[in-house]
Amino acid sequence: MATSPQNPGVVTRSAEEQKRVDRETDQLALYYHETCPLCLRVLRTSERLRLKIEKRNIRQVPAYRDQLLQGGGHCKVPCLLIQKDDGSLEWLYDSDAIMDYLEDRFA
Repeated sequence: MATSPQNPGVVTRSAEEQKRVDRETDQLALYYHETCPLCLRVLRTSERLRLKIEKRNIRQVPAYRDQLLQGGGHCKVPCLLIQKDDGSLEWLYDSDAIMDYLEDRFA
């Protein structure tokens, strides 16, 4: 992996490596809303890492807000839902923790 010379900081990968990353991000969903500054930081990190994470806007789709409250116990964004290989779910709420997780796993 490297960064793009045209856009420093943006991760570049081979096509095969990007396919692998895309498969791994199928296990992730980001609960957010468009005016949340912390959500925007997480979204920028995701874009820089070229991650195709499902985005679930809790203001546009009330069912997402309900899922967030039922599953994670809090109606707070950003929240990254991580579906693990064993089927268990992890609800990661802190924006810094989310960005660290994404950097550690995909950078």
